[in-house]
Amino acid sequence: MSHAHGRASERIPREMIEADFEIAFNLIDLGEMQIDQTDRAWAARAVSDAEDVLLDIERRLGLLGTMDRQSFDPLFGELKRQVALAKLRVS
Repeated sequence: MSHAHGRASERIPREMIEADFEIAFNLIDLGEMQIDQTDRAWAARAVSDAEDVLLDIERRLGLLGTMDRQSFDPLFGELKRQVALAKLRVS
């Protein structure tokens, strides 16, 4: 029984990080849609929230082992790039 619990304790932090990625990318998409609809204040808030989620992901990744953390490197780099581009568009 403790073995099954150990697997869940390893899986849940990764699933939380994956959910954070999904949230951040969706916030960027929502912000981009609002820019196109001229609601820059709302768009800026969505991008700011995405940036906050990015920082949370970075913190969570720091808690993972090196092998687990490296599997997220490409996705983290892409999210970081998209946040930077979105920030430029809303400024």
